[in-house]
Amino acid sequence: MKLLKHRLLSLFTSFCLLLSFAPAVHAATISDVDGHWAESAIRALVQSEVINGYPNGKFKPDQSITRAELAKILATAYGLNKTGQTKFSDTKGHWAEGYIATLAEKEVFTGYPDGTFQPERPVNRAEIITMLIRMTNLGTAEEKYTFELEPSFPDVAEDFWAFKYVEIANRLGILPANYKDRFQPDRLASRAETAWMVQTLRNLKVVTGKILDNGDNSGFLTIETNSGDVENVLVMPDTIVFRNNVTTTAEKIQKNDNVTIYSNPSGEYRFVKAFGEVTKDDLLSQISAYAQGKITPEQVTAILSGDWDTVTEELKGSIYDRLVEFGLTPPEAESILVRDWEHLDTLSRDRLAEAISDYLGITSDLSRAILDQDFERAKEYAKIELATMALGRLMQR
Repeated sequence: MKLLKHRLLSLFTSFCLLLSFAPAVHAATISDVDGHWAESAIRALVQSEVINGYPNGKFKPDQSITRAELAKILATAYGLNKTGQTKFSDTKGHWAEGYIATLAEKEVFTGYPDGTFQPERPVNRAEIITMLIRMTNLGTAEEKYTFELEPSFPDVAEDFWAFKYVEIANRLGILPANYKDRFQPDRLASRAETAWMVQTLRNLKVVTGKILDNGDNSGFLTIETNSGDVENVLVMPDTIVFRNNVTTTAEKIQKNDNVTIYSNPSGEYRFVKAFGEVTKDDLLSQISAYAQGKITPEQVTAILSGDWDTVTEELKGSIYDRLVEFGLTPPEAESILVRDWEHLDTLSRDRLAEAISDYLGITSDLSRAILDQDFERAKEYAKIELATMALGRLMQR
């Protein structure tokens, strides 16, 4: 009996492989998507050989999709070259090994704790949205929000592991209409949903280049694109703007910043990611982000200036207690609270660097300056960091 089951499993696997390597079916021959809500996306991807129909002329739009199939679709859709062998223990010799290796190298796909990839495992909605958003370089671990995103779906709470990816996808407008009322994150993604989202994402306008003019608070950004063109972009009030991976406002974007701007299908720009010289505003926003938005950058500025009227005495005492818990001596903690910078200058450079990197995880440029001992550039910021390293941790309690 076991031998029979093994043979049947082998025959089924061989049949699946045969379908995987079968010649692509032309879009015009697909017979089961006429009038389907995702027909145009399906036909476009089949025509470009991103996704295949079956030899019998069927597409099977309601069938689920596996992790291996999704790896192939994404790598092909974005023209990524297949790399070598993967690090996963169960993909060696698999027909999708090269695609999986490519997506793993880009950190779009990750394996499981046991070292496997599970290529034939079906992908659910939360997983496919996560992988699609990772393809855009949005939703990275470095991004810090100074405000809380409001949940768009009653079944995807803020503590759900894919919450951020779902919210980004919703803002980008890449979710199918049947996702709108309830997201149902554990429901398996269908081939039709996959085709629609991949095609929609590929069609979004993305502008990359360098800021020529920040518009003087008008919301208009003038960009010299990477292709050499000049383009004016209107940043709406509800557009999410990052500068050095911390949320901010459009007017804080600086001339010569490198920028990437993402639209939705309607052409409205929904995300701006700018990178440039680290400023004091960046640090204040970073501190606010680590405080989970419970302390605004303006409040951080007030605290640093000693304006304790903006915060309660209880908060002031809590900060002192937390500083001591973090390993500072009572005199050091007191010096921070009264902004006795002359005394704090006696703290070792290593202590300053450790405080910044271990407790705050500030922007990479500033952290590198500290760790490289470039203190002429970093000293001013380091003082601020040491004085405020407890604020974010305190608010997370």
